[in-house]
Amino acid sequence: MYNPTKVHVGRLRRAVERYSWPGASVTWSATTAEGPGFTQASRALEEGTDLIIAAGGDGTVRMVALAVSGSHVPMAIVPAGTGNMLARNLGVPLLLESAVQRAFSGGDRLIDLCRAELTYPDGHTEHSGFAVMAGVGVDAGMIHRARESLKAAVGPLAYVPAVLQSLGGGNSIDASITLDDEPSVITSLHSCIVGNCSDLVGRIPLLPEARPDDGILDGVVLRAEDVADWAEIGGKLAVDTVRGGINALLPDELPAREPARLPRAMQYLEGRRITLEFTEPEHLELDGDGAGAVNAATFVVMPGTLRVVC
Repeated sequence: MYNPTKVHVGRLRRAVERYSWPGASVTWSATTAEGPGFTQASRALEEGTDLIIAAGGDGTVRMVALAVSGSHVPMAIVPAGTGNMLARNLGVPLLLESAVQRAFSGGDRLIDLCRAELTYPDGHTEHSGFAVMAGVGVDAGMIHRARESLKAAVGPLAYVPAVLQSLGGGNSIDASITLDDEPSVITSLHSCIVGNCSDLVGRIPLLPEARPDDGILDGVVLRAEDVADWAEIGGKLAVDTVRGGINALLPDELPAREPARLPRAMQYLEGRRITLEFTEPEHLELDGDGAGAVNAATFVVMPGTLRVVC
């Protein structure tokens, strides 16, 4: 399964020919704007495939993951997008040839997938899901405003002007947050991100306690009232990123560096089901794909339902 707008198809074919299993029969299927991967992956499952490779960006990976979840068939990733979030969090190589080699030689890992139930302003409900993160506020505004042409040209840097535009909006979101069966909490926020993995691009640990296979959803609420609050949030993430890099180099017998103090404008969430309800429709993103403006979103973790080669 490959996205022809993201992948160099010739290089991909040559790598598959080099590393695929002896005697393997390979079927090629391109995604389209109308068919971003779910239908193609579902058809491959019906035909009895042993492995599905998702070659493309986070959107392609998400669609294939939703199709293969709950089956015995593993999904491999050849990352070719702007963020490549699931690949980064699972340690999948980012270079095409190395990723293809890993697809045919790596081991399987069972991870969680997250189901999303979205309610729209006209009252209808849609069911979707994500593998890495979903968000509203600054996060979704960034996705909504980022131009595809700029993403293709400069990669993750394309989100910088989009972030500045989102921050410049300055409007807080009135929301109700419900964790599992606990009482709802009404609050104002600038961004809420719910995730199954910890790191953003650059190994920034936005959700430091999140693990892709722990059966738990993690979240963070950002309530920045001014520039100082945003600076404090950015400072914490920067410090935690550096300390995380140091911890990765430390011998096991040495104590790990502790994360920076939690700013007053940040709050972490945890639960198996997280529901967000808004007084006004808010743009939502799922693994970097815009899902439109919603009145409510319920996220439910599905433990160990996705088999990934990594």
